[in-house]
Amino acid sequence: MSGKGKKHDLMVRRDRIGYAFIAPFLVGFLLFVGIPIIQSIVFSFHNIQIVESGYTLVPRGAENYRYILLVNTAFRQKMLESFQMTIRDTLIVVPFSFFSALILHRSFHGRTLARAVFFLPVIVSSGVFAVMDSNSIMNMVLSRDPAAGAGAMEATDSALAFVNALFAGSLPDEITQFVAAATSNISGIVSKSGIQILIFLGGLNTISPSIYESSNIEGATAWVNFWKITFPMSGPYILLNVVYTVIDSFTNINNPLIQSIWNDLTGLKNFGVASATAWVYFIMIFAVLGVTFALFSRKVYYRE
Repeated sequence: MSGKGKKHDLMVRRDRIGYAFIAPFLVGFLLFVGIPIIQSIVFSFHNIQIVESGYTLVPRGAENYRYILLVNTAFRQKMLESFQMTIRDTLIVVPFSFFSALILHRSFHGRTLARAVFFLPVIVSSGVFAVMDSNSIMNMVLSRDPAAGAGAMEATDSALAFVNALFAGSLPDEITQFVAAATSNISGIVSKSGIQILIFLGGLNTISPSIYESSNIEGATAWVNFWKITFPMSGPYILLNVVYTVIDSFTNINNPLIQSIWNDLTGLKNFGVASATAWVYFIMIFAVLGVTFALFSRKVYYRE
């Protein structure tokens, strides 16, 4: 056999090993992602009636989509609330994560413990813990005890009063409310920032110390180094974290539209409308991500 034939056989064997390695993922993706996606598309064009043998599909064409976009005013209101929540989270979480990463990137005693403290809420707030926390907050708000219900608003009111007193009315009401909402929810901000902080730390570690050394020799200050070196070279990671935060906020369990879809599924048993709402929401998320890339990608500095 020629050398070329042996090389071809070796490549074929390597390809087979590669396919065998990813086979569990492909099977899992097909069973737990691919099939449900197809089912949800089918459900969005039907009404589902529960019967003794399971369920039956009643064709409705595009009626579910027409109802969502043209009839159901609650959908537009919840979509607006979702966008407001996403914009607020992005404007707070990304800068907080970036400056936290700058601090954690420096050498100091207990740095490993500090990094663990910032990442721990990510583990605690995931999965079952997130559902338990959400239910406990909702129960407190809906409690018949006025004191328990008022407790959910007390922190925000206190923060708003503090910000108003601090700036003595010199800021617009919108900015004051934004700052108050951010300061009254520090624990929520930290719990949403763990992944972003890790991404920023990884990006900061890729910046060569020799660049800072050369800059310091030229007499640059830390302020100049930040704006001329650190910030521009962190551009790809800022864009990545903006995209991650947008997706995380849009799919958060506390997102108004996610809660509406969940209520249609579990409360009203309206699977067709819920599936159609989810697909409209999915398309809008992709549109937002496209706009985000269009706005930020041209300004990002990519190192060759």
